[in-house]
Amino acid sequence: MAYRIPKDDRINAALAQSASTAASALADDASGFTDTATPLGDAQPFEYTPDAVSGEAEEQAASTNNPKFAAKMLGYDQNTFSDILHNFKPDNGLGPADNVIWHDNGDVYFNGNFVANFHDWAN
Repeated sequence: MAYRIPKDDRINAALAQSASTAASALADDASGFTDTATPLGDAQPFEYTPDAVSGEAEEQAASTNNPKFAAKMLGYDQNTFSDILHNFKPDNGLGPADNVIWHDNGDVYFNGNFVANFHDWAN
């Protein structure tokens, strides 16, 4: 009676052999590197200076131009948000295709300029 290796075991064995072959090939490729290699040529290192996180990262994290995310971020259901938006844009001289940016406090910007606070249009 012949013993049959289960299919999963054969696949795992083949994968292990393939991974071992790939690791050997990478090791051979890396053997040409030395401790004195300078991949950046004569580029000068920069001096690390710790700095506080700028406000820009926080502002980007708390803003979006995606209406669905803005609705959720500002606490409105989709229907209410859509109703407000259909009044907000024309009242502020904006068209339907004008992409605005909502901030988590309700402030809305268009082309980098403050338009109004979105919450002021909620009835």
